[in-house]
Amino acid sequence: MISNFGETNDIAVTVLVDNRTDLLARSTDTVKYFTDEALVAEHGFSALIHLKAAGIKILWDAGITRTGLMENARNMEIDLTQVDKIALSHGHGDHTAAMTNALEAINVQPEFKKWEKDIPLEKIIAQTRPRRTPLVAHPAIFRERWAVDPDGTKYGPNFPPSRAQWEAAGADIILSEGPYQLGPGCWTTGAVPRRSFEKSGVPSIMAYLEGQALVPDHIEDDQAIIINVKDKGLVIVAGCAHSGIVNTVNYAQEISGVDKVHAILGGFHLARASDEELGQTIAAIKQFRPAIVAPSHCTGAQAIHQFASQMPAEFVVGLVGVTFLF
Repeated sequence: MISNFGETNDIAVTVLVDNRTDLLARSTDTVKYFTDEALVAEHGFSALIHLKAAGIKILWDAGITRTGLMENARNMEIDLTQVDKIALSHGHGDHTAAMTNALEAINVQPEFKKWEKDIPLEKIIAQTRPRRTPLVAHPAIFRERWAVDPDGTKYGPNFPPSRAQWEAAGADIILSEGPYQLGPGCWTTGAVPRRSFEKSGVPSIMAYLEGQALVPDHIEDDQAIIINVKDKGLVIVAGCAHSGIVNTVNYAQEISGVDKVHAILGGFHLARASDEELGQTIAAIKQFRPAIVAPSHCTGAQAIHQFASQMPAEFVVGLVGVTFLF
């Protein structure tokens, strides 16, 4: 347990990339759907987490294309230059594709301009140096990934994100295997221990290249963001939950020392789960007694339908452009 985990309040989580869009969705006081302009839906995920009380904005993942995140941010009039930090759920392409573009938008180069003579030179220099933005991730994001069928047929390579490109675009890359603090009461989980029944998040054919060998890939880089919201409890924002969404929530409780779970958002990676695993997962999520459950992205249509039918009071439709207020 992290003894100084902390807490915060006045949080907004805005989904910038997701698999579904709907201009007819109805908002509530705490769940606001953006319906002013058409948004791009794609098989990927990205969210902007605004810790308003702390004055910190965190970009979480970057979608599967170079354009989706940028187009949606522009249509929603979200100024990416205001992003203070970036965190990455894992190294798969449906969460990393627009990262270079986002970094270039965040760390926009200063423009040539006229400076009044009474402005001190040191102040001018401070305002005209290129920004560097912290980017927090697990070291395994830079693995070269493959798929290997039982008969030995190989599919690949899936090359890792370009660290050099990200650094050239202004990223200060921070690699952490364990939890990392992003703000008051807000942490990444780091690698999530696999302790539950959940299996569907890690297909058996996944592998990564290590030297001249292909090693089984358990996606150790998978992590989530945890926010401890004052008087409400934990908000868990998953990327894909390859570690299992139940594992992820259990681990969030363990490291934060907070039992109360308020909201579980993001991808639950249940699209190819067996009926048995899906049933066990929903039963376990019910035991957390969250006020909000918003499965999206890789959760899969059938699993999302089951959450909606079995947890109707807690279920919220996850869409591109939705903002959750806590």
